[in-house]
Amino acid sequence: MAAVMITASCARSSSPAHSASRPAGRPAGRPAGRAAEATPRRRLVAVPDVAPGVRPAQRTSARRVSAGTFRRRRIGVVLGFVAALAVAGQAGASFGEPSAAGPERAPSVQRYVVRSGDSLWSAATRLAPGADPRAVVDALVKVRGSGPVMPGEVLRWQR
Repeated sequence: MAAVMITASCARSSSPAHSASRPAGRPAGRPAGRAAEATPRRRLVAVPDVAPGVRPAQRTSARRVSAGTFRRRRIGVVLGFVAALAVAGQAGASFGEPSAAGPERAPSVQRYVVRSGDSLWSAATRLAPGADPRAVVDALVKVRGSGPVMPGEVLRWQR
């Protein structure tokens, strides 16, 4: 909203012709007598209501952009947003957050030292207590052969 301010201004002429017509003994800027005095004029002036130190924005002529330019700009914004999401996802993964696929655990290797009286079957039940011993025995035979196990021999089982 704009404020209205009343201003007063004198109707004096500051032309060189006016200053030449004044008498020599009279100082400049002081009129001769009451009749020659200038009467102040009052005017109403609209003043914009803005914060001190802030200039009002100047209006520029608004141009309409073509439909092709509008479409290209919108596609550019969407692609920029998708790129920002991809970068944020990569940054999150590098800071230790779990990715969508999830990290694989490193395989654990168990060691078993064969004691006297052990067989491949008993060693398999101790290496993988929750698994089927037949699959473990088959894997051990494939790796080390089908001979008997000797006390002190180390069997390694990878889960």
